[in-house]
Amino acid sequence: MSTEVDARLLNWRFVVPGEPQGLLLLQADTETLPGAVTPRRDVLAQALLNERYPAVAVPDLTVWVSHGQRSDASHLLTTLAAAVAPGGWLCVGFPNRWYAAAPLRAGSLSLLAALGAVRRAGLTEAEVYAALPDQRRAAFLVPLKRPAEMNHMLRVLFETSFPAGGRGAVTFRRVLSVLRRAACAAPRARRHLMPAYYLVAQRPQ
Repeated sequence: MSTEVDARLLNWRFVVPGEPQGLLLLQADTETLPGAVTPRRDVLAQALLNERYPAVAVPDLTVWVSHGQRSDASHLLTTLAAAVAPGGWLCVGFPNRWYAAAPLRAGSLSLLAALGAVRRAGLTEAEVYAALPDQRRAAFLVPLKRPAEMNHMLRVLFETSFPAGGRGAVTFRRVLSVLRRAACAAPRARRHLMPAYYLVAQRPQ
């Protein structure tokens, strides 16, 4: 069995301000970073208790949500955001709660709820990225605020981000094709049609 880590698990590194020593990494799988704090699930609460980190990276929030409820995901996100030290950043990936092909997924959040959670914790300058094909293994992270990049993604690269085979693949790709056409036709609705997001926010000095 291969022990090689899927490189997509670390693609969040391309959209964060830096990689400070001692950053808190809540792993999506078995990925690691030199100098990162990587707590186990059973000691996460202790790791967050009265601790502040120069950065917090959570590639897949659903892995760390206890019961898969929206309130649990929102509460955990607020707690993680509160653990960011002054001048530090938070990067978190999560499934879109209203994604039409798979709505109300366990541990999912609406973009509005996620932005509210980090705002309540005092973080600012939030940047939002569409994560394709999902937050766990994001082959593409497309900034929502740059329409030209999203246009290129939807028109040229969209289908390349999804696996060609597997159970139910044909039906799934048909659904995705409909969603892609809808996103191309209605740019203002795009953020609601994405399968997952990455959110990067910072705490002021």
